[in-house]
Amino acid sequence: MKTLFLFNFIQLFFFTNGLISNSTSRQRIFCVIKTFGGNLATRASTVHQTWASRCDKHVFLTAANLTKWNNTVLPILNLHDVSDNYMELSVKVFDALNQIIQEPQPYDFDWLFMADDDTYVIMEHLRELLQHTRKPLAFGHLFVPKNQAPGHLSGGAGYAINTAALRRMLPNLQTSCADWYVPGMEDVYVSRCLQHLNVSLDGAIDGYRHRFYPLEFITMYKMELPKWFSDYNSLQSYPGFDCCSTNSISFHYMKREWMHLIEWARYLHADD
Repeated sequence: MKTLFLFNFIQLFFFTNGLISNSTSRQRIFCVIKTFGGNLATRASTVHQTWASRCDKHVFLTAANLTKWNNTVLPILNLHDVSDNYMELSVKVFDALNQIIQEPQPYDFDWLFMADDDTYVIMEHLRELLQHTRKPLAFGHLFVPKNQAPGHLSGGAGYAINTAALRRMLPNLQTSCADWYVPGMEDVYVSRCLQHLNVSLDGAIDGYRHRFYPLEFITMYKMELPKWFSDYNSLQSYPGFDCCSTNSISFHYMKREWMHLIEWARYLHADD
């Protein structure tokens, strides 16, 4: 059974016609990968070796004391005034955004893409989605709670914010989004900030399927969906290949072995 899933996984990511895109998008993507000090040599290193290398530039976001990582080759945005734990992830992300939006303009990127260190991203598909627009906009997996609460983008699936939206955060997030610059749920608070600034949140729906996934592929394929996903999902779920778009952009909770497998199937094997 495991071999069958492995075969289907490779089918989706490699043997599908036109899978590797020749996108003509000139949009520059700055990838910011959320991680922790203890993951730098493992998850972060794998992301650095795989999909992050296809961003126009990328950094790993951590609040760790990096003394023991002085020899690391990873590009790191280190934050010193916040704890390196999940409970303060929202503050860590807001601190990072605060630094980024205050860089000299014009920015040297067009879109900022925020993801986790266990997210795998097919950058060609992301580039096909991200086109130039003056409209303040953010893309990602849009959760729509059934309790009628406002929707929000999934942090694990990753979300892309254009520079038009980032400029609305100026002069700083302590001023523009003070209510959400506190410990809490990072993806909810970033989404609330964007909504407060009149930035459109787009779920990037491909027909009847998502393109950003807050779960790994096999979970979607087998429809072993946790209750929280069903409570927040806005589309009907389907088993097998119909689970996911052939233009899928990201999957969350991906093991390092799966990342290397996709890398081999899509890129290294293609050179043989």
